[in-house]
Amino acid sequence: MAGDLQKLVNRMIYWCRDVSLGYDQSNRLDFRDGGETDCSALVIHALQEAGFDTGAASYTGNMRTNLVSKGWKVVTNNGNPQAGDILLNDVHHVAVYIGNGQLAQASIDERGKATGGQGGDQTGHETNIRSYYNYPWSCYLRWTGTSNVVAGKLDIDGSWGTATTCAVQTYLNKIGYHLAVDGSRGPATVRAIQQALNAKLKINLAVDGSMGPATTTALQHLLGTTQDGMISSPSQMVTALQQALNSGKQWI
Repeated sequence: MAGDLQKLVNRMIYWCRDVSLGYDQSNRLDFRDGGETDCSALVIHALQEAGFDTGAASYTGNMRTNLVSKGWKVVTNNGNPQAGDILLNDVHHVAVYIGNGQLAQASIDERGKATGGQGGDQTGHETNIRSYYNYPWSCYLRWTGTSNVVAGKLDIDGSWGTATTCAVQTYLNKIGYHLAVDGSRGPATVRAIQQALNAKLKINLAVDGSMGPATTTALQHLLGTTQDGMISSPSQMVTALQQALNSGKQWI
């Protein structure tokens, strides 16, 4: 499915400005002039209208995992979003940055409540376009131009970036781990790698969440590359890792 960022922006503008769409969490999928939605349902609907695969995304709490697995990357909230970025607070809110210092969002109903109001936008602000603000956003989700992250079609470039991490996380989940597919090579992901290496190689790495020389050397040994405990860029080990992920075969 080929997504179009400009169409995403246009659809958010349409729903937030051009029709009377209200806010109600209990009737969040009523997409019509005079209907109702909430923040996450609106963004997911606009993404789908714009041709993006949203996976099983259904609310703010699972948008990061599902969208990263479909080609979006996590970008640090630096106050500098790009048009088409999804502005995400994983717990409470989501909006879309539409450019020129503005965002589009579904906010709250006409009584300042989450549910129970009348259909349609009674105040002109239930769904709205306004100046960018920091909710605060946990991160921005930015389209990478590819949805091949979990399809076994990584670029073989020897660089361990977001796409490679997502593919590692997805693979580890298939063999019994329970990781967020968020592209972050944080402690939870490294601990899962360490546990898998211990089981595969019958060794006793410290499961400390740190991708240090011992863990790197073990991974290099498993992948049959030079064992120097270092991850350069490009890296022979990462190249072998990407090839293993693309093969679809069990490698750890």
